[in-house]
Parts: sequence; structure tokens; C-alpha cells
Amino acid sequence: MIIFVLLNNFSQAQQQPELSAGYQSAKKLINAVRGNQLDYLKHALQLEETFQTIKKNSWEALHLEAAALYSELLFRQEKYLALAEHLETYIEVEALKQQWDLYLLFQESKLKLLLRQEDTAAQQSLAKQLEEWLPERPPKQKIIILRTLAYYHTNKDGLKNTLDVALTGLKLSKADDDLASQGFFLRKIGDTYNFLEEKDKGLEFSKRAVNVYEQTKDELFTAKAHWSLGNTLLEAKETTQAIVYLKKALAYFKSVNMLKGLTFSQYSLASVLFSEQQYKDALSLANKNAVLAKSAGVYDMQLASMILISDIYLEQGLFENANEVNDQVFSILDKFTRSSYKSNFLAKRYELKRRLNLTDDAFEAIEQELFFTKKHLEATSENNIKTLQVKFEVKEKEDEILRLAHQKDISEFKAKEEYQQKLIWRLSTAIAIILIAVSLLLFFRQVRQRQKYHSIALTDYLTNCPNRRGIMQAAADNVQKQGLTIAIVDLDFFKKINDQFGHDVGDLVLVAFADAAQKTLRKHDKFGRYGGEEWLFVLNTTNISAVQDIFTRLSKNFASYCIDIKANNPAIDWAITFSMGATISTKTSTNLEELITEADKRLYEAKENGRNQLIIE
Repeated sequence: MIIFVLLNNFSQAQQQPELSAGYQSAKKLINAVRGNQLDYLKHALQLEETFQTIKKNSWEALHLEAAALYSELLFRQEKYLALAEHLETYIEVEALKQQWDLYLLFQESKLKLLLRQEDTAAQQSLAKQLEEWLPERPPKQKIIILRTLAYYHTNKDGLKNTLDVALTGLKLSKADDDLASQGFFLRKIGDTYNFLEEKDKGLEFSKRAVNVYEQTKDELFTAKAHWSLGNTLLEAKETTQAIVYLKKALAYFKSVNMLKGLTFSQYSLASVLFSEQQYKDALSLANKNAVLAKSAGVYDMQLASMILISDIYLEQGLFENANEVNDQVFSILDKFTRSSYKSNFLAKRYELKRRLNLTDDAFEAIEQELFFTKKHLEATSENNIKTLQVKFEVKEKEDEILRLAHQKDISEFKAKEEYQQKLIWRLSTAIAIILIAVSLLLFFRQVRQRQKYHSIALTDYLTNCPNRRGIMQAAADNVQKQGLTIAIVDLDFFKKINDQFGHDVGDLVLVAFADAAQKTLRKHDKFGRYGGEEWLFVLNTTNISAVQDIFTRLSKNFASYCIDIKANNPAIDWAITFSMGATISTKTSTNLEELITEADKRLYEAKENGRNQLIIE
């Protein structure tokens, strides 16, 4: 409360700034940090003590500036709860809004914190606000906004936007002679080009980022630039030089105990050891890194390290070990932040399952790889050439799925044919009647078994409703009929339930939804588990009111089925709901893939608009 009184009455303060040695020392430190003459983390204690001293002495002229720098310090220290409290204290202070450069620094910290949370609407709203402010602000403030937006678009997988923002920011920061911001934008440009497979450009900009950062005292961002350049050099097969930069990065992250940086650097070095066939050391470091990344909440590195462990086992011929780790990754695949990461893993999973002759798992892996490849295409295609390239790869995957299915049918047919030939060879003509009876019995048993296995292959084992393959087959069988609605449903905040209460509770929620859907739908309507917490509905109607009525009743039934779950888990203090997107087929729109894509877009709109709603077109 004292802080609010002091800050909100800056305009009324008549006291002159202190001229003491302590005041001058504090001002000098702030200027050094803002001018990138001191590293945040290596001078963390000094910066925190200075901030507390300024607060205690009510040095208004320095207070907000120190508070803005302290926000960045808390983020770099990975103290996210403390940062949230700090932002809540300062960000709405009226005096702050009169100092736009500091106000924007607070907004930068706020957006970076929001990106660690699930509230995409809040993230998108703040990013949009920054974009609206951008044209009217002077160059120095534009640099802060562009830096924040580059961070946002990178996190959201928006490569084109990242590149556009970073190139604009680089031009402005050069004109302003802002070395630290130049290094930041150069690194973003380099990383983006690397992701777009333009390796030469990626290497060029990564080197320039290192050269610029090494002229500053911002050792954290210099270390990040070292890490980026090290990985780029690895892909260019310049391993010796790459190790030099990766070890530089690792040394800094260790010196300040920055867990996120440690996980990235250790993963890269484990990859180097693996490439040099030092399997024992690579396995040890990868295991260590997977544990560290999980504890630090850096899930991309946790999964990447586990995938590396599986690769090491494969190279050693330990196929069962590799398969076990691969299955563990598959069970938590939703923790990956990017569709491309999921797609790349599923490609490896397909190869492993084929190698182990696990055809059904391989079939499922390649189907999901196709799904996430398309997701990646929608999010990141930057030009026509890139789009055509990915579409070609998608077509190849579709052909492979058809080939697998055909191969499986041929194998089953040959096996049955051989079995029948053996029976004929062993039986004599003296028991012809018995042979006919037995043959008929076997035939009907095979029919029943085939029906049973076919049903199992199309059924989700947990919810006992159609799985992805089953509902897609049902949808394909019905899509040519006129009068059809395709809907996709996503359970709201399902990941939060899994993370906080465990997958057992998450499984109960999935079963509850499936039971509610079975109770709600009409005889000719179909639904199935599309993947994870997503469900695909095929409704035999084009009446919007009928569709709305179905999902209204489903919502009520689902809430009823969740009563016991919430009663046994009182910490679930929010309503368990779902979001829906639906599209109606017409005479000219009977392509299932297009209908699903449109429904998925409506689902995304429903989630962006606050969840727990249906959007239908």
C-alpha cells in the first residue's frame, strides 16, 4: 500500500532528488545495466539491493526505472511467481504510463510471462495492443515493441511474422546504435532462417549476432547467441568449432545456474557425443538432461533428450530399450510446443515400429505424422515453394499409408492361404464330411475373429468408442451423403487436469465425455476420439438449431457425468467444459479433409473467444 501511495503521487512530490553518494551509486548501476555494461544475472544481488534501497528511500526519479530492470532480472532468474507479483504491483501505476519507455519494458516482461501460461487470449490481446502502439511511438520505443513482438511470434511458431519484425527491428536498432537489440534481432533472424532450412543465411546471421553481442556485457544473451551458432555449425558439420561455442554457452549457464539454458546446452553436447559414437557418455548426459528439463518445466528439451536416448539405443542394437523410451515420449507428446517437433518424432516412431514389425503402431504413427505435418504447413508456410514442398511430402505420406494398408491385406491373405493348404494336405478323403464341417467351423470362426480384430482396430481402448481410424472411416463412408455436419470438440484445459491431478483423473474425464456423447447422440450420428482430448462428430443434419441442441444436451450430460470426478477431486474448482467447431457440408463441399479443416478453424475461434462454446458455419 505504501508503494502505491508513493508511486501514484509522483506528480505531487516536491522533494528534490537526493544528492547522496548512495543515490549516485544507484543511478550509476541503473545506467550501466540499461546500457548493457553489466550482466543482469552476475550482478543480480547488487541490482536487487539497489532496487530495495531506492524503494526504501523513496527516490522517485529512479524508482520505476529500477522496477522495470528488476522485472527483467526476475524473468532471467526464472522466478515467475515473483515476477507476476511484481508486475501486479507496478504495471497499472498511473505515473508509469507517463514514462512510455519504462511502461513498454513492463509490457515486454508481462507478455513473456503470459507466454508461459495457457491464456492464449491474453497473449494475443497484449500482442495486438503492442502492434497498435507501434506506428505512433519514437524509434527507441519501437525497438522495445518489435523486440517483444519477435519474442511473441517465435513462441507462436509464426516464422514469417518473426522475420518481418526482426528485420524491421534490426534496421531501427542499427540507426539507434543499440548493440544489444541488434544482437537480439540478428539471432532471431538466424534462428528463423535455420528453421526454414536456409542454412547459409542462418549461419551468416548467427555469426553476426555473436560478433555484436560480444561487444556488450550482456553475457546471458551472448551465451544464447553462442548456443544458436553452435547448433548451426553442428548442422553445417563444423563440429570442432561448434563445440567451442556450445561449451562457452554451457559455462555461462552453469555459472548463473540458469536451468533452461543448461538443458539446451547439455542436449546439444549430448548430440555431439552421439554423432561421434561416444554412446556411453552421450547416454549419461542425455538421461541427466531429461531429468533436469522435466524438473525445470522445459518440456521441449525433456522430450528431445528422451528421443536422443532412444536413438542411442537404436545405434547400439537395443531395440526393446529404444521402443520403451519411444513409447514414453509418445505418451506425453502433447508437451511438445511445435507441430514440427511432433511430426519429426512421429517419423522416427514410424521407422522404429516398422523395424520391429509392429505394423499397427507404424500405421498410427504415419497417420499422426501426416496430421501434424499439415498443422505445421498451415502455421509456417512462408512462400509458394515451401508450401509445394511440404504438400509433396504430405502426398508421399498418404501414399505410404495406402501402401502399408495394401501390404497388410496381402500378408493376411497369404497367411490364410498357406493355412488352408496345410489343412487340405493333412486331411484324407475318408473324412471328407468331417473336413467340410471342420472347414466351415474354421471359416465362421475366422469371420468372427476378423470382425473382432477389425472392431478392436477401430475402437479406442479407453473410452470404447471409435478411435481416430474408426471415426475417419465412418466419416468417409458418410461424407458423400447430402445433409452432413462435421464437428471437432476439444476438452477445455484438459492438459491442466493431467498435469495437476494425473492421467488417471484425465482418463476419467475422457470416459465421462464418451459416455455423455453416447447418451446424447441420435441413432445415425457418429462420434469418435480424434486424438488426445479431441473428438470428431459426424452429425446427420444440416440444421444449425439441431446441431446447437445436440451440443447443448451434450454439455449438460457431460457436466452430470463429471460430478463424481469433481467430488473426488475437490481441487478441481472450475467447470469441466469443452469447445466446438462445426461446418456443414453442401453439394459442392463434400471433401472430408476440407470439412475437417474448416471445423478445426471454427474450433480454434471458439478457443480464442474464451472456450466453452460452439462456432458453426
